[in-house]
Amino acid sequence: MSRLQIAWHQQDPEWERPDRNLSALSVLAPLAGECDVWVLPEMFATGFTMNPDMANSGLEALDWMHQMAKDRGMVLAGSLAFPGLDGPVNRFFWVAPDGSQMHYDKRNLFELAGETKQYKPGNTRLLFRYRGWNIALFVCYDLRFGGWMYRRPHFNYDLALVVANWPERRSRAWKTLLAARAIENQSYVLGVNRVGTDGNGLLYSGDSRLMGPLGESVFENNPFEVSNEKAEIDLAHLEALRRRFPFWTGGLDA
Repeated sequence: MSRLQIAWHQQDPEWERPDRNLSALSVLAPLAGECDVWVLPEMFATGFTMNPDMANSGLEALDWMHQMAKDRGMVLAGSLAFPGLDGPVNRFFWVAPDGSQMHYDKRNLFELAGETKQYKPGNTRLLFRYRGWNIALFVCYDLRFGGWMYRRPHFNYDLALVVANWPERRSRAWKTLLAARAIENQSYVLGVNRVGTDGNGLLYSGDSRLMGPLGESVFENNPFEVSNEKAEIDLAHLEALRRRFPFWTGGLDA
């Protein structure tokens, strides 16, 4: 399938209230047939909390993702504070309507917020195929690490999903890096961020956006607004552009 209908939600989650957040998202979720994939921000059930006790709430939130994916006939994607084998992780789940799931554990933890003290880092990139698209998952601070996100012959993605809790004070970096990752990898890049103020008093402007393979903006959310948005992306267009402008050569082996 060449075209993909992808939707995303620029959320204002209640701090450490997974019950209220999941209830609100149940009302806001796209209806059956409206999209193929619905993407939610980083730690959408709790906000970007460093409270390790919240990790267990990820089990309930994952059950909710499965039920919502089944009921609405769409993939749900988003990250959760989640109990890992060696301790809590920041885990980005991809949950399909048939009950299958995949996940990526955030590799580049944000030390300035204490994430390295409360969560265990992942060490493996995730690449999978969905409806003809090669898709990769990343979380927030990963965006600053171009080498980690760099497209390779064995990590050859068409669409990168980046979910985040990226504060307004660094919004310029967020917008610039999303464009840079799209340009250097000649790929679509969707960045889904939150809005509002979190439990630590940090303000978020959202600035969620879908970037095209030339670094062009396909769609931009209004800043500071809670909103569901949707766009259609075209794999045939992407492949034709890559053939016309073969800038990418593979590069890094790691």
